[in-house]
Amino acid sequence: MATAMRARAPVAPCRRASQGAAASSSSSSSSSSSGGGFAHRKPSARGGTTHPARASATSLARPARPVKPARLHRRSAMGSYFNMDEPGGGAPGSGGGGPTTIPDSMSAMEERGAPKPYFPPVGVADDPTLANPLVRQMMLSTSWFGCVFDLEGVLIKSREKEHRVSWMKLAKRHDHPPPPEMVLKHCDTMKPEDFISRQLRWTRDPMQMRRYNEERVEIFETIVSESGAADELQPGVEQFLELLQRANVPMAVMDGKKRFSQLCVTLDALGVMGYFENSDSPTGEPNVVSGEDVSDWLPDPLPIERACTGMGRTTKRCVVFGNNTTVTEACMECGAKSVLLLGRQPRYELRGADTVVGRLSDLSIENLKRLFTEETSEAAEPEREKVEMFPSRFTAPVVAERSWEPEAMGDDAGGKEPPDYLRRRRRRPDA
Repeated sequence: MATAMRARAPVAPCRRASQGAAASSSSSSSSSSSGGGFAHRKPSARGGTTHPARASATSLARPARPVKPARLHRRSAMGSYFNMDEPGGGAPGSGGGGPTTIPDSMSAMEERGAPKPYFPPVGVADDPTLANPLVRQMMLSTSWFGCVFDLEGVLIKSREKEHRVSWMKLAKRHDHPPPPEMVLKHCDTMKPEDFISRQLRWTRDPMQMRRYNEERVEIFETIVSESGAADELQPGVEQFLELLQRANVPMAVMDGKKRFSQLCVTLDALGVMGYFENSDSPTGEPNVVSGEDVSDWLPDPLPIERACTGMGRTTKRCVVFGNNTTVTEACMECGAKSVLLLGRQPRYELRGADTVVGRLSDLSIENLKRLFTEETSEAAEPEREKVEMFPSRFTAPVVAERSWEPEAMGDDAGGKEPPDYLRRRRRRPDA
């Protein structure tokens, strides 16, 4: 009786609509084929009967076989490979393609070709995001560096004497007092506008400073033309530039007393413009830094940093050639190497430079590479605390001997003299 009542009980609705629809269609087909009533009942394990609709729902709700992680990884990789043109980015679960992501040693995953959010990199010249290990090894070697040359005093002869005469004539023309010698020594190491406003202190008006500078340039050109000495390369300069070009070393030139156009004309006249061309520049400009390109000049490192940006090198992989100590100060501030030439200052004043030579022909590529053999990076190699692993034999601290002689009062009120009676001042005899 209980079995008959359980067989006639209504069927519970399925949880899923699709399963319910499948169950109803199967039950209706079975009932129609049997001629009405219930279909053939299959005995269950408990000795009763199971409705066919409930059996089909149970079979549809059976959990899927778990997929192994390795097989799932292969499936997602093949899907992202064959669906590269579909939208979705190729990310797991998106079903689409896009740039392939590769795991890196860093915690996060970065896309290839994505902008690098950090610079300078971990090492001195290292870039961990480079996919080419040969390029990365080249950047870590000492052959990856650039050279920056000062125009006057390095490539051509210094015109310090002509600059001083031009400033003296300009001061006399405008009824200014003649500049002293301690001021004139900065006339060829500063921008003309800064020299007028900071050293001479004639005016702070930008337009007036520009007019002063234009007049001084005319006086300077007149003095140079009267002397009959044209600008010529110093001996050994062209051979040294040719040596660097054959070694694929980028080069730049800087001068703070001329404008960009004037500096390019001077380099063209000297025949060395081809050594400073920059094929990677979008505007085609050469690696030339003039006084109008930066807001301040040496010893501020702005000119060196701008030249390194044009060459595609870091400041720590740059060699700056000059003939005065302002180059050394700027290099120490930005981390570059300085090579000074004798002539303007004596050798004992150039001891802060990395190398001091008489002419450029005394140098070679190996000499320049040796400047970077002892470079260090605080990020890549942090300074560790020096701990003595095997301490020496313990020794008691040395205590200085103390004199226990009573201190004597001196003649001055409120003061005391040292206890050494031999150094006491004699008392003045009572009048």
